[in-house]
Amino acid sequence: MGHILQHAAEYETVRRLAEMLGTTKEKYRATESYALFSTIVCWVMQRARTTTNGNNPADRQAREVGIALQGSRISAEPWSINTVPEMTAFDFFISVRNAVAHGDGRQISPLNENNILVGQIIPVSGIKVRLYRADMQRLGSELAKIFCDTMEAHEREGRLQEEARKIQPIEDAA
Repeated sequence: MGHILQHAAEYETVRRLAEMLGTTKEKYRATESYALFSTIVCWVMQRARTTTNGNNPADRQAREVGIALQGSRISAEPWSINTVPEMTAFDFFISVRNAVAHGDGRQISPLNENNILVGQIIPVSGIKVRLYRADMQRLGSELAKIFCDTMEAHEREGRLQEEARKIQPIEDAA
């Protein structure tokens, strides 16, 4: 895999998580997809909420991610989530982040079909959103791509656009 340069640690880690999301193992693919998806969501959204008093270059980069997500509707491409009230991608992923990061609230439910775990049910704005493994892979890889692309666009120490381009949307992982 190679080493990670210090200045690229945040988005290189997220890029690798997205790469792993596309290669889940057969036996635990829904669980592994959920683990990687929730890690990407938590990492990206925590950084996207960086306050304006954080003024180092990485904080300024992270705020740009939040701005990009606030300018994207969750019902539009690449997200295409139409089961929740109209909202920004930022608001949607903050809701998902809050649900998965606060496990003590037991808000997440398993999504089973034919006695097989196929995804998770996650509450967003009072709606129970059914996210299948393919949904988690698609949304997680797209969120990681936006994070990496946006962070790279504001990178001062190096050009990592080629690495960010390697994150490809997962079309049909089911």
